[in-house]
Amino acid sequence: MSEIQQEWQYYRVSQGVLAHQGGVLLVANDYGYPELMWSLPGGRLEPGEQHKEGLRREFLEETGLQVTVGELLYAVDSRSEIAHKQFVTLVFEVSLTAPEVAPEPIAEVNGPVKEVRFVPFAQVPEYIHRPSMGEGLLNYLIHGKAMPRYFIYPEYLTTKWQPLRWQPTTPERPDVP
Repeated sequence: MSEIQQEWQYYRVSQGVLAHQGGVLLVANDYGYPELMWSLPGGRLEPGEQHKEGLRREFLEETGLQVTVGELLYAVDSRSEIAHKQFVTLVFEVSLTAPEVAPEPIAEVNGPVKEVRFVPFAQVPEYIHRPSMGEGLLNYLIHGKAMPRYFIYPEYLTTKWQPLRWQPTTPERPDVP
């Protein structure tokens, strides 16, 4: 009997790190799992869309905030043999377009984002549990830009993954606004 081969799906994703007063902006997504999945704001790019313009669009859709996209911080290459999906995610530093206004993020009304909040740096591991979503961010929050900039995860949907329990060694980085 022949086995049916499932086609691979490839996704280009853009996410942004918005740090403010010792916290980083995270969004809680409802993907149909028992619990909400927290991540950085951002998402899949539309056909023909470049990473920075897609990130501005996604940030506004998910949080209601207008941002300026800065430099590339790191890249994450993750895939799942189980789901036949591969995600290449570029994560950028972002800042508010109007920095004099205190950010008041709001969750999108009809999308998967159900909650938006600034999370203190030291509490990020309590929110983001998958290494493919959290390792690069934690490295950046702890070590700044002098960190590895490419993270690869050959199986992000494995049943053997462990939640991140990596506490930052310093609660705040003075070089992050």
